Amino acid sequence: MQLVITSRKAETLDRWQHVFEGCDDVVFQRALRAETPVDAVLMAGIFAIERYGSRHDLHRAQILENHRGDGWHDLIIVPPTLPMTRDGRGGWKVQPEYEGIQPAYYAASRSFRAISEWNDEHEVPIAAVEVNLPMLDMDRPVDDSSPRSFRQALEEYRERP
Repeated sequence: MQLVITSRKAETLDRWQHVFEGCDDVVFQRALRAETPVDAVLMAGIFAIERYGSRHDLHRAQILENHRGDGWHDLIIVPPTLPMTRDGRGGWKVQPEYEGIQPAYYAASRSFRAISEWNDEHEVPIAAVEVNLPMLDMDRPVDDSSPRSFRQALEEYRERP
Protein backbone atom coordinates (compact mmCIF):
# COMPACT_ATOMS: atom_id res chain seq x y z
CA MET A 1 0.00 0.00 0.00
CA GLN A 2 1.24 3.45 -0.86
CA LEU A 3 0.71 6.45 1.42
CA VAL A 4 0.60 9.98 0.04
CA ILE A 5 1.10 12.39 2.93
CA THR A 6 -0.14 15.90 2.19
CA SER A 7 0.19 19.25 3.91
CA ARG A 8 0.73 22.82 2.80
CA LYS A 9 3.24 23.34 5.64
CA ALA A 10 6.79 22.57 4.58
CA GLU A 11 7.93 22.26 8.20
CA THR A 12 5.31 19.61 8.94
CA LEU A 13 6.18 17.63 5.82
CA ASP A 14 9.89 17.83 6.66
CA ARG A 15 9.23 16.29 10.07
CA TRP A 16 7.07 13.49 8.64
CA GLN A 17 9.54 12.88 5.81
CA HIS A 18 12.38 12.53 8.31
CA VAL A 19 10.43 9.95 10.31
CA PHE A 20 9.48 7.98 7.18
CA GLU A 21 12.98 8.06 5.70
CA GLY A 22 13.66 4.83 3.82
CA CYS A 23 9.99 4.04 3.19
CA ASP A 24 9.74 3.78 -0.59
CA ASP A 25 5.97 3.39 -0.49
CA VAL A 26 5.42 6.73 1.30
CA VAL A 27 5.49 9.95 -0.72
CA PHE A 28 5.07 13.55 0.39
CA GLN A 29 3.30 16.35 -1.38
CA ARG A 30 3.15 19.97 -0.36
CA ALA A 31 -0.41 20.50 -1.44
CA LEU A 32 -3.93 20.96 -0.19
CA ARG A 33 -4.82 17.51 -1.54
CA ALA A 34 -3.01 14.63 -3.20
CA GLU A 35 -1.83 15.49 -6.67
CA THR A 36 -1.45 11.84 -7.66
CA PRO A 37 -4.27 9.31 -7.92
CA VAL A 38 -5.24 7.63 -4.66
CA ASP A 39 -8.09 5.29 -3.76
CA ALA A 40 -9.06 6.86 -0.43
CA VAL A 41 -8.32 9.68 1.99
CA LEU A 42 -7.97 9.57 5.76
CA MET A 43 -10.24 12.24 7.25
CA ALA A 44 -11.14 12.92 10.88
CA GLY A 45 -14.71 12.27 11.88
CA ILE A 46 -15.31 15.92 12.68
CA PHE A 47 -14.95 16.64 8.96
CA ALA A 48 -16.41 13.42 7.54
CA ILE A 49 -19.22 11.96 9.64
CA GLU A 50 -21.89 14.56 9.06
CA ARG A 51 -20.88 15.17 5.44
CA TYR A 52 -20.67 11.55 4.29
CA GLY A 53 -23.11 9.98 6.74
CA SER A 54 -22.35 7.70 9.63
CA ARG A 55 -21.93 7.73 13.39
CA HIS A 56 -18.76 7.82 15.43
CA ASP A 57 -17.31 4.41 16.17
CA LEU A 58 -14.81 4.46 19.02
CA HIS A 59 -13.16 1.17 18.19
CA ARG A 60 -13.14 0.76 14.41
CA ALA A 61 -12.20 2.91 11.47
CA GLN A 62 -15.01 3.36 8.98
CA ILE A 63 -14.71 3.41 5.23
CA LEU A 64 -17.45 5.58 3.79
CA GLU A 65 -18.39 5.80 0.13
CA ASN A 66 -18.53 9.34 -1.19
CA HIS A 67 -21.65 9.79 -3.30
CA ARG A 68 -21.70 13.59 -3.03
CA GLY A 69 -19.67 14.39 -6.15
CA ASP A 70 -17.77 16.98 -4.13
CA GLY A 71 -14.34 16.34 -5.62
CA TRP A 72 -13.02 14.31 -2.70
CA HIS A 73 -12.04 10.70 -3.23
CA ASP A 74 -14.58 7.92 -3.69
CA LEU A 75 -13.65 6.41 -0.32
CA ILE A 76 -13.28 8.31 2.94
CA ILE A 77 -11.53 6.50 5.79
CA VAL A 78 -12.62 7.83 9.17
CA PRO A 79 -10.27 6.73 11.96
CA PRO A 80 -11.64 6.39 15.47
CA THR A 81 -10.57 8.65 18.29
CA LEU A 82 -9.48 7.33 21.64
CA PRO A 83 -12.51 6.42 23.76
CA MET A 84 -13.33 9.20 26.20
CA THR A 85 -15.26 9.43 29.44
CA ARG A 86 -16.45 12.31 31.62
CA ASP A 87 -14.33 13.19 34.62
CA GLY A 88 -15.70 14.34 37.98
CA ARG A 89 -15.84 17.97 36.84
CA GLY A 90 -17.80 17.23 33.66
CA GLY A 91 -14.80 17.47 31.35
CA TRP A 92 -13.62 14.78 28.97
CA LYS A 93 -10.64 12.49 29.45
CA VAL A 94 -9.31 9.37 27.76
CA GLN A 95 -10.66 6.17 29.29
CA PRO A 96 -8.05 4.73 31.69
CA GLU A 97 -7.38 1.56 29.67
CA TYR A 98 -6.41 3.71 26.64
CA GLU A 99 -4.26 6.33 28.40
CA GLY A 100 -0.96 4.79 27.27
CA ILE A 101 -1.88 4.73 23.57
CA GLN A 102 -0.87 7.58 21.28
CA PRO A 103 -3.97 9.01 19.52
CA ALA A 104 -2.26 8.91 16.10
CA TYR A 105 -1.24 5.28 16.60
CA TYR A 106 -4.80 4.35 17.57
CA ALA A 107 -6.17 6.11 14.49
CA ALA A 108 -3.58 4.73 12.07
CA SER A 109 -3.56 1.13 13.30
CA ARG A 110 -7.33 0.87 13.15
CA SER A 111 -7.42 2.56 9.75
CA PHE A 112 -4.89 0.09 8.35
CA ARG A 113 -6.93 -2.76 9.85
CA ALA A 114 -10.07 -1.42 8.13
CA ILE A 115 -8.19 -1.20 4.83
CA SER A 116 -7.11 -4.85 5.18
CA GLU A 117 -10.70 -5.88 5.86
CA TRP A 118 -11.94 -3.83 2.90
CA ASN A 119 -9.34 -5.38 0.61
CA ASP A 120 -10.33 -8.88 1.74
CA GLU A 121 -14.00 -8.21 0.98
CA HIS A 122 -13.91 -6.12 -2.21
CA GLU A 123 -12.74 -6.78 -5.75
CA VAL A 124 -11.14 -3.36 -6.10
CA PRO A 125 -8.60 -2.97 -3.30
CA ILE A 126 -7.43 0.19 -1.62
CA ALA A 127 -3.82 0.43 -2.83
CA ALA A 128 -3.03 4.12 -2.33
CA VAL A 129 -4.22 6.30 0.56
CA GLU A 130 -3.88 10.03 1.10
CA VAL A 131 -2.95 10.95 4.66
CA ASN A 132 -4.24 14.52 4.62
CA LEU A 133 -2.61 16.01 7.72
CA PRO A 134 -4.89 19.08 8.00
CA MET A 135 -8.00 16.90 7.67
CA LEU A 136 -6.63 14.67 10.45
CA ASP A 137 -5.75 17.62 12.70
CA MET A 138 -2.09 16.50 12.61
CA ASP A 139 -0.64 19.43 10.69
CA ARG A 140 1.68 20.62 13.47
CA PRO A 141 5.38 21.11 12.70
CA VAL A 142 6.39 20.57 16.35
CA ASP A 143 4.63 17.20 16.69
CA ASP A 144 6.97 14.19 16.61
CA SER A 145 4.61 11.65 18.16
CA SER A 146 2.08 11.57 15.30
CA PRO A 147 4.52 10.68 12.50
CA ARG A 148 6.31 8.15 14.73
CA SER A 149 2.96 6.59 15.68
CA PHE A 150 1.90 6.40 12.03
CA ARG A 151 5.19 4.78 11.08
CA GLN A 152 4.84 2.20 13.87
CA ALA A 153 1.31 1.35 12.73
CA LEU A 154 2.47 1.10 9.10
CA GLU A 155 5.32 -1.25 10.05
CA GLU A 156 2.86 -3.47 11.94
CA TYR A 157 0.49 -3.42 8.95
CA ARG A 158 3.30 -4.53 6.65
CA GLU A 159 4.23 -7.42 8.98
CA ARG A 160 0.73 -8.89 9.16
CA PRO A 161 0.24 -12.30 7.55
